[in-house]
Amino acid sequence: MEQSTLLKEKVQAGFMVERMEDMNEEYCQALKQTLTIVGDTELLSVPPLLTVYDQAPTLSQKITALAIMQDEIGHAHIAYRLLKDLGENTEALVFERQANRWKNPYAFDFELSNWIELGVFNALFDRAGYTLLGDAHEHTSYGPWKRALVKVDKEELFHLRNGEIIMKAAMENAETKEQVQRAVDWMFLMALEFFGVADELKSRSTQLDYKLKGRTNDELRQKWLSTAVPFCESIGVNV
Repeated sequence: MEQSTLLKEKVQAGFMVERMEDMNEEYCQALKQTLTIVGDTELLSVPPLLTVYDQAPTLSQKITALAIMQDEIGHAHIAYRLLKDLGENTEALVFERQANRWKNPYAFDFELSNWIELGVFNALFDRAGYTLLGDAHEHTSYGPWKRALVKVDKEELFHLRNGEIIMKAAMENAETKEQVQRAVDWMFLMALEFFGVADELKSRSTQLDYKLKGRTNDELRQKWLSTAVPFCESIGVNV
């Protein structure tokens, strides 16, 4: 039996990959690509947050925003550390790549305008991170990543709850209520892009074949929608 077919059958049956010796080249490359996207996404979520964290209404909220940014840098460190263990030059990856070679969502190419947008960022974008990484935590066949995601999963939930708190409070004031709606108008669509192309347009199924993740792009997008839409509607935001 071909090596790739054998490994796919093993991981689908529950085998956990722990060492490079357990992988074939195709698995290793798919894992590296996945971890690079994750690391880049986590790290590049910080600059937009930095643009408005000092607009926090209270010291407590400013400390919370800084804690969230610290978490995101920690999450990026986890992904890059795993890449280093897989033989990648993480020094070059982080400090020498051209800007257009980073694998971050389009949403992070924009600075934020106000504190309310930071709340929507947490409520929508961190919800996307929670959805994607929660799926990896549940299904991934790569043991070191699965264990690391226990911490990440809890922290992403904290981030999205912070966003919900900011949005709920803002909906009680006419001026900030309008800011919430304006922010959702552009950020909701951006969040949909986190999950990648539609399933019928996706050309490779390596991540699913090797159980690096459990659900397809569209399944994950729908899972995100199933909580994002009811939350927005529950506080009076039109999506």
